[in-house]
Formats: sequence, C-alpha cells, structure tokens
Amino acid sequence: MNRSHRRAVAGLLLLASVGCGRRAPVPGPPPAALLPPATPEAAPEYRITVGDEFDVRFEYQPDLNMHLTVRPDGRISMPATGELSVVGLTPHEVEELIVRKTSERLRNPEVSLVMTHMAEQRVYVGGEVLKPSYVPLRPDMTPLQAVLQVGGFKDTAKLESVLIMTPLPGGKIAAARVDMAQVVKDGVPERVRLHPNDVIYVPKTWIANADVVVDQWVRGLIPALPRVGAGYVIQ
Repeated sequence: MNRSHRRAVAGLLLLASVGCGRRAPVPGPPPAALLPPATPEAAPEYRITVGDEFDVRFEYQPDLNMHLTVRPDGRISMPATGELSVVGLTPHEVEELIVRKTSERLRNPEVSLVMTHMAEQRVYVGGEVLKPSYVPLRPDMTPLQAVLQVGGFKDTAKLESVLIMTPLPGGKIAAARVDMAQVVKDGVPERVRLHPNDVIYVPKTWIANADVVVDQWVRGLIPALPRVGAGYVIQ
C-alpha cells in the first residue's frame, strides 16, 4: 500500500472511532408550548346576596313553586317555610334549608333552586381613601385594586392596619387586619381575594378594637346585617 492509500485508510479509521465515541444528545425538557395546560383552580361556589332572584321548584308539589327576591334584610318568605335568612348561603344550601323546613309538613320533599337574576356584587371601601364608596366586585379582585378604584389612599392612611371585614351567615362578621404597607411600599404580592359585600376600612391610626369599627361604621353600610345582637370574629 502506498503512502497516499495509508493516509486515506488512517483518516477513515479516525472518523469511525470519533463517530463511535460520540454520545447521543440527551433530550431536554419539552418546550412550554408542548406541555399540557395547567389544571385551572375551581371557582368558589356562588353565594346568595341581596337583590338576587330565583325560582324555588317542588318536584311533587308544583302548587308551592315560587319566584323570590332576596330582600334588603337578607331574607325570603314562603308560605311553606316562613321567613328564611339566605344571604351568604350557596344555592344548594338554600335548597337543603327549604327541605328541612318543609319536611315537617311534606313527605320527602324534593326542592330545586334556579337562579334567574344575580344582583350586582359589591365591595365597600371607606376610611382614609379619597372617595369612600362601593365598587363592583370583579373576579379575583384584591384589596389594593378596590382601593385604587376609589382614588387610592390618603396621606393620613395607616396602611399597616387595614381591616377587611366579611359578612357571615347568622349576622356575624369575620374581620382580618391586613398590612397593606407590605403591598404598596415593599411590593409584596397580595394573597387576599375579596368576596361579595366585603368591607375595606382604612384607618388613620392603629385599630385596637375591631368591634367598635364593626358596630359604628360597617353595620350602617350593609343593609343585610342586623344592627343589634350580632357578633364578630377576629381572624
């Protein structure tokens, strides 16, 4: 074999050895576009509020069917049940309540509730904000978004002691103190989401007695809340 042939053979052997020693590329993670979509979180179940309208239908006693509107005091009235407080309950809970009340005179009643009109859901913002008022509740609305819709905080606002109060069934109120300074000044993401008829109260000074705020300010704002004899819960 002459010199040129030996060089050609040596080159082929070198290429073969390099090819045999090369590893197959390790597949990386698939592109984001190819990943399956994230499972959406279940939306919170709707709760009855003042002004809602619905049909109550009895499966075997159609003469008891009624179209009802939730009054400003948060109640409905039916001949078969009398007065019922329904604000804050889910439609299914209202069905169960009507079944319990009518079981005293009906055998195995079956009741269905059909929503026909949902009243505008609101949250109320007051205290040291530019324009105290209510704002329409939007899905996943945060306290800061609600405050911005009424003009934002005043310079006198005590951001470290903002109260968020949520009406509960039975006339009670859950009150939580929120440090909004962490959100506004430090950029900490908000984890709180508002509910229908929530009240955001921005004080001038640190709030020590939440019951005073509830009794003197909140109960006069939300007509569905009783003015006397109802308690509150501090979370």
